[in-house]
Amino acid sequence: MSSADNVYHLGAVRFAERVGALTNGSVKVDTLCCAQLGNDVAQAKTVQLGAQDLAIVSSNNLAQFYAPIDIFSLPALFEDIPSAQKAVFGPVGAEIFESFRKATGMRVVYTTAWGSRSMINAKRSITKPDDMKDLLIRSPGSPVMNATYKAMGANPTPVAFAELFTALQQKTVDGADMSPCDVLSLKYYEVQSHLTTSNLFTGFGMVIMNDRKFQSLKKPEQDAILKAGREAGEYSWGLTAQCDKDGIARSKKQGLTVVELTAEQRAPFFQIARSVWPEFEKRVGGKELIDRLVKASK
Repeated sequence: MSSADNVYHLGAVRFAERVGALTNGSVKVDTLCCAQLGNDVAQAKTVQLGAQDLAIVSSNNLAQFYAPIDIFSLPALFEDIPSAQKAVFGPVGAEIFESFRKATGMRVVYTTAWGSRSMINAKRSITKPDDMKDLLIRSPGSPVMNATYKAMGANPTPVAFAELFTALQQKTVDGADMSPCDVLSLKYYEVQSHLTTSNLFTGFGMVIMNDRKFQSLKKPEQDAILKAGREAGEYSWGLTAQCDKDGIARSKKQGLTVVELTAEQRAPFFQIARSVWPEFEKRVGGKELIDRLVKASK
């Protein structure tokens, strides 16, 4: 996470407070901000080994530990944050997390989110898929995202997140795919002129815990951790939803042309995006699991 007011960190602070309160101080959670313990993958490895108890890791970065968790990276999976919550907090989400635990020895204590991603760019307003044609869109290197952008006619271009602001400023790339919350907190409205709420991707953070450590705790302490996780997760998702709204409002105020697509207007984008699913079905657990997860979001 990039700052102490980041949704991930605020959720972690709430989680630590609730664990302390629910266990009467018998379990203490220390929260360290801003990647002090390393990047996502490094922390996940440390948690898996048991040298670190907990970490917040983006779901796509957990895929190298358990490929099916990358199901949450598929485009056009959920319409919006509430539908994503419904699926992830439900039995299908729980089934995926249990399979992840058995395969990796890491337990998902709660999920958080960094928003439903929007398209920002400095060239033109995006109202239909054809508007994406030939745009140089920053890619984090994700095969799923690359396939999605190519299906829209855009040209995915790898740029490290730390270098993205400068790349947009210098027009190395035309635009990027990110949540309005990121546009707000990282001030991308200063270097872009258009924003479209495409909702093609919903970004997930997973709070993972070494399962041996979890099992070593007393049953009341385990229950307290899971209860604190549910509360912190709901709190975090609420913060994200509000931050996305604030990001859209600030973008308008800064003079960006903002297109807020309705579900009907997003449909052509979703249809094209979902055409890439077959390429990744086997990796993420099969078509049936994808369909069940989508159904659970309705």
